[in-house]
Amino acid sequence: MKTKIICLILSVFFSISCTKKEFREDGGILPEVRLSRDFTFVDTCNREDPLFMEIMEKDLKGKNTPLELMHYYADILNRSTSHGVIDDKLDRLFLCGKTPQDLDGYYHGITISMKTGTDIFSILEETRRSLGVGKEVDILQVLYGRVVSATSPWAGKDFKKMGPEKTREFTGGFDLRGDTVYLGINSFRKEKKGVVNNLSNYILASVIDMEAVPEPESKQRSWIHARGGLFIAQKGMSVDAGHPGKEVFALNYRWKNLNNVLPNKLLIDEIVEISKGLYLGKLYYATSVKYMFKDYDQEVSKKDYKYRNFGYFLLMDDTWLNEKNRLFPDLAYNPGNDLSGKFRTFSFIDYPECRAIQEDIGDRMTILHYLRGIYDGIQKDPGYKEQYFDRLLDVFKCGERPDGINGFLHGGVVSFNNGGFLKKFNRTVLNDIYSAVRPFSPWTGKTFTASSVEGIKKYIGGSAGYYEGMNPVIIGTNTYRKDLNLSLPATAFIEHLDKIGMVVEYPDEREKNKDIYVKSFYFIATNNKSVNPENEGKEVLQFNYRWPEFHTIAPDFLCIDELVRIADGLYLGQLLYSTKPGIRYDPDKDPAVYAYENFGYFMLMDDDWYTVREFIDFDTGQ
Repeated sequence: MKTKIICLILSVFFSISCTKKEFREDGGILPEVRLSRDFTFVDTCNREDPLFMEIMEKDLKGKNTPLELMHYYADILNRSTSHGVIDDKLDRLFLCGKTPQDLDGYYHGITISMKTGTDIFSILEETRRSLGVGKEVDILQVLYGRVVSATSPWAGKDFKKMGPEKTREFTGGFDLRGDTVYLGINSFRKEKKGVVNNLSNYILASVIDMEAVPEPESKQRSWIHARGGLFIAQKGMSVDAGHPGKEVFALNYRWKNLNNVLPNKLLIDEIVEISKGLYLGKLYYATSVKYMFKDYDQEVSKKDYKYRNFGYFLLMDDTWLNEKNRLFPDLAYNPGNDLSGKFRTFSFIDYPECRAIQEDIGDRMTILHYLRGIYDGIQKDPGYKEQYFDRLLDVFKCGERPDGINGFLHGGVVSFNNGGFLKKFNRTVLNDIYSAVRPFSPWTGKTFTASSVEGIKKYIGGSAGYYEGMNPVIIGTNTYRKDLNLSLPATAFIEHLDKIGMVVEYPDEREKNKDIYVKSFYFIATNNKSVNPENEGKEVLQFNYRWPEFHTIAPDFLCIDELVRIADGLYLGQLLYSTKPGIRYDPDKDPAVYAYENFGYFMLMDDDWYTVREFIDFDTGQ
């Protein structure tokens, strides 16, 4: 309360803001911190603790989610020889975390760090410090961080609710009263060409009773190679002597009938929720030599077992998977065979022709496989126009107008078309050219930001009045990466387009996390009727690059893109160019005057679809 009063006085009399130190009553950070996914902390969290405040004010700077903070800590630990202050910071967050209420189902896992938690290590470390020899080194942390972290075989945990009878079977008749009890098991991934990963799996198999998961014949095999390491999970008090009153979700591997062997028969994991669907965990091993080779006894005190912390890990539900794969790409999963309905279900307007397209997917794994099949047919079959482009046109005409589009979407080319004078060619000439120049392209997608007539005046001046009364009004831009490869000259060229009056801007912190380096080729988007005669007046989201104030270079100053939604998170667009370049652009003229023709189809997609696209090598330049 004292801090809030001081902040209020500073803000009123000196225009100084200290809202970053404020928290909502439910434990989430106030909007000024600008996290897209808030922390969830208990009321007893010590928010005045200097180290906690350093986490919130310094470590979170430029980060969008709690998982980005965890990645930041993991990155430091994987390069370090010890945990240093990161250990204390993770402990602060753990103490502030909430006890999970329901953990039924599968949760993806990431190991943040490992540490040596034995008493003998502490003695050796104290001796080293007293003698002033060397610097602090944690052998287990160095081994994990430098060797295993980028190829860790552990993939997550599965929880299933368990009744009293089954529970007593595993506990040898001991009755675990109170909250719901879960039976859990760990999952492991295997890389066919990963030497360290394979060696790690081999070592794990010697200490964990791992059961292999049959591998499907499909290329898109399941990412789970094996399961093992049973545990019983339930709410309880922490085994840590430093905070015995902390309520956690305890994952106990120690019961005899779980058949775990050393060292896992000494293990109790503890987890707390730090954000919705995201859990921070600690590994505790019993280090008492007296009880090391004896069966677990519930009656022996936690103090006598001498539990020590051996590391930190994360668990997360599916809502975090895309971000996990982006932040930890080396640990990303291949899309599994159990892809959800999202990937196979079109979101079409309700017409018989559209229902027929849905049926036409057949046994194809996803809609992207279906679109790639169309592209392959265009390239191979001389009769592409009738057989394949008509099918793409039908998919487009069945799509929905994408109301509410916002933020960044990954981009990709489906297929180019022979428009204008290119109609004279039997093959799709632009596809042939594109396959050669694709490695030189830095284009990654488009961003969409809701605006207003007043807001877009910055970009097109007085022409903004054309959009008066229209809804929505969106400022859009194309996005480009910067890699040290063949695409670098194109990126450098785009960066200098401001010299001729084109808009060139750089991403904000959130956009940087999407690997956006620079933004240009701006457009204004709004709902409108299609200017493509083939679309028969269909309602679309229309992107207009043609405003003279954009100073867009050829040929894009002749371009109007049109977009429809064809599935949840997946959009299909048409590249429409005026074939009458000599006619000055006037938005009030009949679009027919400009003779717009379709020069191809592109796709925009969310992170889920992008993962699939990358895996099946559809327009990736590979």
